[in-house]
Amino acid sequence: MSLPALRKRYHEDLFESALPVWDMHGIDREYGGILCFLDYDGTCVDTDKFLWFQGRGIWIYSYLYNHFGQDPRHLEIAGSIKEFVIDNAPQADGWWADLLSREGKILRPFSGDLYGMYFVAEGLQEYAQAAGDDDTFETALDLVKKLYRLGEQPDFQHPGIPKPGVRPQGFWMVNLRIATQVLRQRDDPEIRAIADHCLEAIIDKHFNSEIGLNNEQLYFDFRRVEGEERKSLFGHSIEILWMVMDEALRRNDEALWDLCAERIHHHLEVGWDHVYGGLAHMVNVDAGGYVWPPEQPVGTNYDFRFVGEYQYMKSMWCLTEVLIATLNVVERTGLEWASRFFGLAQEAIDAKFSLKAEGLAGYILFGDRKVTRHDHVARQDNYHPPRQLMLNIQTLDRMIEAS
Repeated sequence: MSLPALRKRYHEDLFESALPVWDMHGIDREYGGILCFLDYDGTCVDTDKFLWFQGRGIWIYSYLYNHFGQDPRHLEIAGSIKEFVIDNAPQADGWWADLLSREGKILRPFSGDLYGMYFVAEGLQEYAQAAGDDDTFETALDLVKKLYRLGEQPDFQHPGIPKPGVRPQGFWMVNLRIATQVLRQRDDPEIRAIADHCLEAIIDKHFNSEIGLNNEQLYFDFRRVEGEERKSLFGHSIEILWMVMDEALRRNDEALWDLCAERIHHHLEVGWDHVYGGLAHMVNVDAGGYVWPPEQPVGTNYDFRFVGEYQYMKSMWCLTEVLIATLNVVERTGLEWASRFFGLAQEAIDAKFSLKAEGLAGYILFGDRKVTRHDHVARQDNYHPPRQLMLNIQTLDRMIEAS
């Protein structure tokens, strides 16, 4: 496709397909907030409101307002989600609840899951820019700093980690992404220090030079975790590396940008499934008989089980991160490998995950190696697909203008 044709396709995917589904089925105009436990056709299967989805919704609609025409309807939606969260999620102890009822009642108090509050902080800083709301911006800053201090405590048990003393790469990912966005608006010394520490962790510590891949888990002192030394979570690593590239652009650090591009390339070459298409979930290098723990994605009744070096669960969100990362590389370098993997990722989405052929705007979010279609799901993604479309449209606009 030509650049204008691809740009047109993504614009239609965003404004004529993805957003109308959320406008019709996800935005709760009675109580505020956003409903994400949806089937393929938008049918709501559960009205509970997970904090992750609320924070991500604030960011998506605030970013739409800030970068795609300042439609007051988008700001209104972002504001309604923000008010729902701020009115209902904060607890008396200073933390924010993980799960709320449709009406805003706390169903599950804070359990140690930092990510929900991180996504709220990301959403609030973007909303503050859209609304010119300094108080909301300060709330976002305070929340990020508080979460970072908690996550830095060696005895803290991070979400998804079976024991204290181990920290995932995802911790650095959320901190860096928010830091880059905040620092584009304001130079805050504490946020700048967080960004510096994130870069050191991602580039120097989580990277395992023996296998050329990023490890997902390290001890708090950055020693490698026994049994995890040769494991890499491909989607997270590619996602976090394009975020480092964005921070490198903010810093005008071309060497760091180039290094990230090289590492993205290696993760793609190692992780791509050339038999059935798509990106493998994880690898455990040289562990041919490894029995992977069962994988049960949230909002599904799947029970994926794999044996071997590769864990072949396929995820829609991973492919959206490949599209963002590779188009960034194409824009600045035109390298063949980036164009090739961009095309492969889009082809895999269209052939395996998209339900357009069935007249549905939703996606298969998780699948086995072949991405077998299940009759129903209980979750749609209000973050990765629209974010990919928005960021790639902006990249294409720059490429078209430069051509």
